[in-house]
Amino acid sequence: MPNGKDPKNPLVQMLEPLAEAPQLGTRVYQALVNSIVSGQIESGAPLRPDAIARQLEVSTTPVREAMHRLEGDGLAIKVPYQGWFVREYTEQQVRELYELRAAIECFSVRLACRRITAEEMTWLRQHQATGEAALAAGDMDAYRIYNRDLHAAIMKAARNSYLFPMMGQLSLQSEVLMAKTIRITGRPMRTIEEHHQLLELIDQRDGKAAERLMEHHILSALEDIIRWGQTSGAQNGDGNA
Repeated sequence: MPNGKDPKNPLVQMLEPLAEAPQLGTRVYQALVNSIVSGQIESGAPLRPDAIARQLEVSTTPVREAMHRLEGDGLAIKVPYQGWFVREYTEQQVRELYELRAAIECFSVRLACRRITAEEMTWLRQHQATGEAALAAGDMDAYRIYNRDLHAAIMKAARNSYLFPMMGQLSLQSEVLMAKTIRITGRPMRTIEEHHQLLELIDQRDGKAAERLMEHHILSALEDIIRWGQTSGAQNGDGNA
């Protein structure tokens, strides 16, 4: 088989070795996701490939590749003849997403109360202290990551392999909306307090009480988003804001 080619398998001759470096489109995509989720790029903001390419010092090809991924994730929309925009959410869309998130996370905390290990409980308490320190320091980016990772750790402690794939379908959109609650006066402090109570209930293995608190925790955040006008009033024909 000269030159590593197999004449009996023409497909082998067509394929070239893959580059080991991460694809540029993926790196552009991740940079945009981080900016959207953190709120640095606001909902409704235009996503202009040429401007993004200049800022990131890349060509527009990986930027357009990233745009299509963002659109598939529900973080961006493409308006005919106008281009891409960061997605905005109507009140109904936010309600539907939070209702689904509440159902998944209530189920996960109930299972976590039965299955969490001592090591995981220790990590949660340490992570809670990290979140309290971030809030006290006014480091809202660190606080946002703490909030995301605490919910993910509770879900991991549930030990149900179907939970993460289900949550994965809406996790990025949930992060965008969670970032909005950080800007609501008093919400981060209430979140910290509710997390503290939640960890106590998990440690006591009180699944019913933990489930009730988780439902209140998520749905009260939903009401805060709506009350403080963090949703869009417009919606186009395909259901995207």
